[in-house]
Amino acid sequence: MRSAPKSTPVFREQDIQQVKLTELRIAQAYLNLLCIPEGSSNASVSLAWIGSCEIRIFEGPQANTNGMPLFWLELFDHRAKTSVDTFSCNEIEDAAVVFEDFIAQANDLNETSGSDGAETES
Repeated sequence: MRSAPKSTPVFREQDIQQVKLTELRIAQAYLNLLCIPEGSSNASVSLAWIGSCEIRIFEGPQANTNGMPLFWLELFDHRAKTSVDTFSCNEIEDAAVVFEDFIAQANDLNETSGSDGAETES
C-alpha cells in the first residue's frame, strides 16, 4: 500500500467538515455584518466566546476598495478589556485558519487566567 507523499497533507473527513463549518460560520457572520447600517454603533458581529474572550468580525475603513481587506477578525479579551490579536482577511478560507488560531489563543489565555476556556456560541 502506497502512502501519501510527505509534502501532501492528509486530512480526515472530520477535519474537512470542521473547516467547511467554520467557513460557513464566518460567511454568515460577514453577511450579518453587511446588513448593519453604516454608521451604526454596533459595527461588529460576534463569532464565538471562549471564556472571557470573544472572536468577532468587523469591517475596517474603506473596505471593499482595491487592496483593502474584505473584513477583519479580532480576538478580544473582555477581562483585560483589550484586543489580543487582529487579522485582515481577503478570503473566507484564510479567515477560517485564523479563527482556529484565535480559538487556541483564547483557550491559552483562559487557561492562564483560570477561566474554563469552554467555547460558547454568541
